[in-house]
Amino acid sequence: METKRETPPGYLKHFLITSANRARDQRSQSEDYFLVDSHTGLLGVFDSVGGRDQGRLVSHLAGKTIAAAWQCLSPAQRQGSPAQLEASLQVLIRQADTAIASLVIPQAQRRPATTSALSVLSWQAQEAYVTIAHIGDSRVYLLREGQSLQCLTQDNGYFPFAVRHGRLTREEALRIEQAENASDLSPEDQAHFARRNKIMCAVGWTDFPHIQMHSLALMPGDCVLLCTDGVHDNLTDQEIEEVLRGSVEASAQRLVSAAYHRSQQTHLRAKPDNISAIIAQH
Repeated sequence: METKRETPPGYLKHFLITSANRARDQRSQSEDYFLVDSHTGLLGVFDSVGGRDQGRLVSHLAGKTIAAAWQCLSPAQRQGSPAQLEASLQVLIRQADTAIASLVIPQAQRRPATTSALSVLSWQAQEAYVTIAHIGDSRVYLLREGQSLQCLTQDNGYFPFAVRHGRLTREEALRIEQAENASDLSPEDQAHFARRNKIMCAVGWTDFPHIQMHSLALMPGDCVLLCTDGVHDNLTDQEIEEVLRGSVEASAQRLVSAAYHRSQQTHLRAKPDNISAIIAQH
């Protein structure tokens, strides 16, 4: 398992950043790509869409394209206001989409794609911010002192689709998506649960809708988590929160280890997968 701890320079000294990544098994390479630029505050996780060919190639291409394009921005652009950073991230994702779409793929193969969760940590007028851009089912969470874990992104996946089309209420979707035991689910619920990994859009499909973008002011002690679905498919939000409540120093490693351990069990949520997590604490 690859782990990393970063002590950022400059204004990013106000953040502690840790990250970890693990392949689905010991015989394979991880198809996830994670990006930590501790000098400029750009963080990102990329997860190739399951069942697609060229998975590792496409997630790494997206991440490296975005990292290179980010470095081409001027220092003023990389340290802009949250609104300016939102605009920049949208351009970066579009560039990654173009790079993937330009790949020459054999006709027999399905068009590759990747999910993406990006964030930029910034410092404006003595206040910390996180700016988020998201597409797919990789997620960004916020844990704030005295509050429950909050998911800052909405998956472009089955459950939001089912809610929009009246198949489930928001409460039903949350209950099913967070289930830990099959005995707690009706046969109809289990049919919904089995569809939890369906993705409606991703980087590389070129026809994805509006990229989810927003910015949030951070308070001292806030923890921001970026993770691929290898984390939140295997663990419930409550289990993720319990890990994040511990020491931040090794929290990414603990989270990835807990998700990997679950993936090897006989459990309703168990899903062998590549697992990536980046945690930034203000």
